[in-house]
Amino acid sequence: MNHEHNLFKELKETMEPVKRHVKIIEALMNDQPAGIIKISQSTGLPDHKIRYSLRILEKDGIIMPSKDGAILTPEFIENKEEILKEAKEVLDSFEELYSEIRKAILGKK
Repeated sequence: MNHEHNLFKELKETMEPVKRHVKIIEALMNDQPAGIIKISQSTGLPDHKIRYSLRILEKDGIIMPSKDGAILTPEFIENKEEILKEAKEVLDSFEELYSEIRKAILGKK
């Protein structure tokens, strides 16, 4: 039996780059500036995925380039609490979804 249900496929595919972005943010929180090779060494992620994530993170204002590699933007550093709050809201939304799915399937909370 295939345990990969199409109901969740899109969510799982969306989560993979987010997890990768978080790994890169963590690497930069620990040691910045960092280029692709340094990030790859600290995260174990392949170069092409790091390149993609860096483009997205830069577009979203989370990182910016410097002459020595990527660095986190001052705005990101200043808004860490707000970002954590948003992450918690997403998690809460997933927990609500799980409760709804559980109730729909099992008929109980």
